Amino acid sequence: MENKKSVLYGIAKCKCPDCRKGDLFVSSNPYNFKEMLTMNVHCEFCGLYYEKEPGFWTGAMYVSYGIIVAIVFSSLIGLYFILELPIETVLPVSLGTISLGYPLLLRYSRVLYLYLLN
Repeated sequence: MENKKSVLYGIAKCKCPDCRKGDLFVSSNPYNFKEMLTMNVHCEFCGLYYEKEPGFWTGAMYVSYGIIVAIVFSSLIGLYFILELPIETVLPVSLGTISLGYPLLLRYSRVLYLYLLN
């Protein structure tokens, strides 16, 4: 029996959704802006092609949108309603969080989309 890592491990480490050994991205650093979204064409271990068809990664935008909406609403509920901070503080905090985490958001939206469809 093949020793396969868990799905959460594969998502967290940006590994192939099939064998969870091969890297999805060329660079492991999401803040390397030249290669931030440069992906390997296929898995070096199992041969799974990552891009199923032209325009495949357009669907990852919907995943990214859902994550952004979740961040904004959770920060709004947590900071505005629970901690009762003014809205002038809440909006810059949520926008700053999204701005700083945007490279991670772009990568993990692709990873989640690939795991959902594989």
